[in-house]
Amino acid sequence: MMFRVSLAGILGLMGWPLAACTPQGANREEQAAPPSSAAAAASTASTNAPSPSAASHAPSAAATAEGTAAPYSPPPESSAAAAPPEAPRKTIGTFDDWVKGYQGSGTPEAHKKPPRLRLAKDLGLSSGRITFTRSGDIFTYDFAKGAETQLTQKAPRNVAPVFLGDGRRIAFLSNRDGMVWRVFLMNADGTEQRPITRTFSGAFDFLPSFVITPDGSRVAYIAATKGLPDGPPEELHLVDVASGEDQRVGEPDSFESPAFSPKGDTLYLVAGGFEAEHLASVDVATRKLRHLPAADNRMFSGARWLGDRLLFSASPTGSFCCQRSSLYTTSPDGSGIRGFGSFWVAGSLRPEVSPKGTKVAAAWSMREGGFGADYRNEITVLDANGGGERHLTDAFPRPFYSGFEPAWAPDDHHLAFTLSLCPYVGCEPTIRSVVVVDTRDTKAVPAFIAYGGGTSWSPVP
Repeated sequence: MMFRVSLAGILGLMGWPLAACTPQGANREEQAAPPSSAAAAASTASTNAPSPSAASHAPSAAATAEGTAAPYSPPPESSAAAAPPEAPRKTIGTFDDWVKGYQGSGTPEAHKKPPRLRLAKDLGLSSGRITFTRSGDIFTYDFAKGAETQLTQKAPRNVAPVFLGDGRRIAFLSNRDGMVWRVFLMNADGTEQRPITRTFSGAFDFLPSFVITPDGSRVAYIAATKGLPDGPPEELHLVDVASGEDQRVGEPDSFESPAFSPKGDTLYLVAGGFEAEHLASVDVATRKLRHLPAADNRMFSGARWLGDRLLFSASPTGSFCCQRSSLYTTSPDGSGIRGFGSFWVAGSLRPEVSPKGTKVAAAWSMREGGFGADYRNEITVLDANGGGERHLTDAFPRPFYSGFEPAWAPDDHHLAFTLSLCPYVGCEPTIRSVVVVDTRDTKAVPAFIAYGGGTSWSPVP
């Protein structure tokens, strides 16, 4: 269970993936219900994050952008003053308007029309819960009740929620204590929120990453070093939640994508700077850091468990524009690296394995010749052997839409992801949408769940 915005995510920021975009001057708060017009159907699908898709695409990890404005409450002394009239809101326009007004250097897919999203009730899910973020707060959606619940209301930001293995608790990041980050734990209904780590800062002032064991006993986080302007930028820390003991592991380096083994006895992550990346492991009991073989590769994604092996992506070149990322598996000790299927992308590639190991969601990203919305972020589903490619986001016209942050339901079939819409370069505000699709239905259109992103499913159905 992990949340990460890495250095790769910095590149993705150039993509500005947005959801249900409205022109500048419009309300920055995400709306509460899906729109109904053709353009609104597209906006219902809006969201933000990095992903890759077909063999011909190139990935870039896009960092999730979200609305930051909170409802304004006037100070007591001015509460009686009449509020100025609100400026008229501009509509988002039609798909033809987007194509006509496009200013990027890519080529809009004008031949595709945005598919209308389904509703949550169309999924036929009678149980299950997901948690996600919107405008700096954390929410859950209960499929049995068909309703969302807000769990946090502590300024300024509560993000990166992840369900623990019992489905009763949620870990998350919050900077409510003096604008410094901590990992917090709360009950699934939002009660008993408490910090379980000391404060720390993110690398380069970006959102830090953390991972927690399924039982909630240990936390690993990556923090920025201090006073080392020319040295390694990050430190890896392990925390024993019961005692509060916080230990730095190894020497400062470039770290990203931490992930615990299913038993929580080993931590895997990506170490090394640009063009020197490789997988590393940490024995939780001894705190010993071990660097795994790179097999002549330089660009790596975080590792995920697939049966008794680790699944990851790697590329023999660190050149972002020209890298060819493919999927590989290795034994837990880093030996026996072998290819996994034939899927590859000319960019970044990040796999997410379904809970039962029957499917893999490959999030990939590529640059298509420009900045802003010209980054292509897609999601492709593969079978347990790395074949049977199905591009979940291919029907949405580029460069206006992006899909990223895939998260599997415990049934191994339903997949949630963040869908963003950006009709033109630099559009505001960023409004993301959480959508869910049944991967068994080859013609299924994703269902709109809520505005927001960064989804985690409860492991308990």
